[in-house]
Amino acid sequence: MTRAAGASGLYSTPDDILRWLSWHLDRFGSKDAEIRLLDHAAYLQRDGLAPVSGFDESGHMDAIGPGWIVMEPHGSMPLILQKAGGLQGIFCYAAFAPTRGVAAFAAINKFDFGASAAMASVVNHMIAELTPR
Repeated sequence: MTRAAGASGLYSTPDDILRWLSWHLDRFGSKDAEIRLLDHAAYLQRDGLAPVSGFDESGHMDAIGPGWIVMEPHGSMPLILQKAGGLQGIFCYAAFAPTRGVAAFAAINKFDFGASAAMASVVNHMIAELTPR
């Protein structure tokens, strides 16, 4: 078993990711509603952490959920739950606004931190444009 097995042992197709994001956006669906509510909850607020390091690369972290970085609404930006990752030459970013019904997934085949941050910024701003507060 490799050190990264827990982070890289799963593989997804674009259809898998779209189905997964659709599940997260189904805020009026009764099936799995309790699981979705718990999954979208913020469990640890930023002000409870000191120091904070390594959480702001894809947008300012306001809180942490179970597997998500929570970006609270501000200005025209809605609440966004996001997850970024990179391994073996690829960076991926998934973000969604659960109360607005908008999600996005992006990936680049270059292990480049600057490009990854730019990709996340574009996705976050796209979500804000599509779902203004």
